[in-house]
Amino acid sequence: MRILDPAADHNMVKEGLAAMVREFPELQGVQVAQSWGGMIDSTPDAIPVISEVNKLPGLILSAGYSGHGFGIGPEAGRLAADLAMNANPIVDPTPYRYARFIDGSGLDTPGIM
Repeated sequence: MRILDPAADHNMVKEGLAAMVREFPELQGVQVAQSWGGMIDSTPDAIPVISEVNKLPGLILSAGYSGHGFGIGPEAGRLAADLAMNANPIVDPTPYRYARFIDGSGLDTPGIM
């Protein structure tokens, strides 16, 4: 069942705050001002897809960042732009190809998490 706007898991928030206080006792007494829940997209191998989709010429897919989008967003955007413009890609796009989910190649290598 898909929930597009999940509520925050308050038990998880409490556990996270307790873990922070254990690691940093100076935070004792800190209170959570706000919490939220959300969705994270992911691929089976935890490696994003930044690729053309062969069955839909002209479509460049850029998804499945598993929460890493903030860190790798600029480079991922550049790779997607390079692919869209048929330019020399900034990095080898092979590990990010959509086709790996269709032909099964490369799925035995775990991604970065």
